[in-house]
Amino acid sequence: MPTTLDIDTLRALLAIVALKSFSRAAEQLGRSQSAISLQIARLEAVVGHPLLERIRGRVLGPTAKGAELVTHAREMIALNDRTIAAMRWPPEERVRLGMPADFLERDFASAFDEVRSRFPKARLSVRTDVSARLAEDVSHGRLDLAFYKRAPTNEVRAAIAFEPMAWFGKTTASGRSVDAVPLVAFADGCAYRGEALRSLDLAGRAWGIACEARSLSGLVGAVKAGLGYAALPTRLGERKSLRRANDLAGLPQLNAVELALGIAEGCNLPFARAIGGIIAERCALA
Repeated sequence: MPTTLDIDTLRALLAIVALKSFSRAAEQLGRSQSAISLQIARLEAVVGHPLLERIRGRVLGPTAKGAELVTHAREMIALNDRTIAAMRWPPEERVRLGMPADFLERDFASAFDEVRSRFPKARLSVRTDVSARLAEDVSHGRLDLAFYKRAPTNEVRAAIAFEPMAWFGKTTASGRSVDAVPLVAFADGCAYRGEALRSLDLAGRAWGIACEARSLSGLVGAVKAGLGYAALPTRLGERKSLRRANDLAGLPQLNAVELALGIAEGCNLPFARAIGGIIAERCALA
């Protein structure tokens, strides 16, 4: 029985856990679903435990042992990517990094410290923007590496997680279903704003932008001041101590938003992937 864990198989496990789907993980990794299934079966044979909870072919999440292996797998993959990057990177590497503004208010400071510690000659040039422009810029080579949000798709390109969404804001006495919904949102091109408008339009609800915020702190302040409702990832809103909008507001259900990592064509892939992995673990998956 083999006793060595394969890095590509561990990547497959992480993709399945993040995307909760063998088929989507296969698309992301550029493999067939049968090949991914075989990898996981062999991995379960090596470790001696089932790793995924499944019902009628749907992936619910990792088992207890699977969650334990996921933790080790992230460390092993990160070490592998750092090692490859260290062997291949030039003496000094400039990385143009794009991310949504809310990343800066998650755990970016510790992620940046870790990047500088592990890659002391790396020079990060960071730009925040709405997701639509970040995705466009990384695809045209104006950024080397970019995190961005989008509506869930079947696109092969690097989806790394899903963020469940919720409405936050103070429900007013006049919050009737016939009233136009006052929205607090980032600028046009933000995936959170796009999902809010999609759900309201689908439900036939009128809406208006009560506040267009340029930063997460500004958006949070506007919501707490009662200017309107914001559609945000559930965990993010709760970390900012925002009040969930109750049923009296009559707001429609929101779909999850997909988080993607884009790496520009021709970029130093192992180096960019190593840095992307550090930031994803500290910020995107927090």
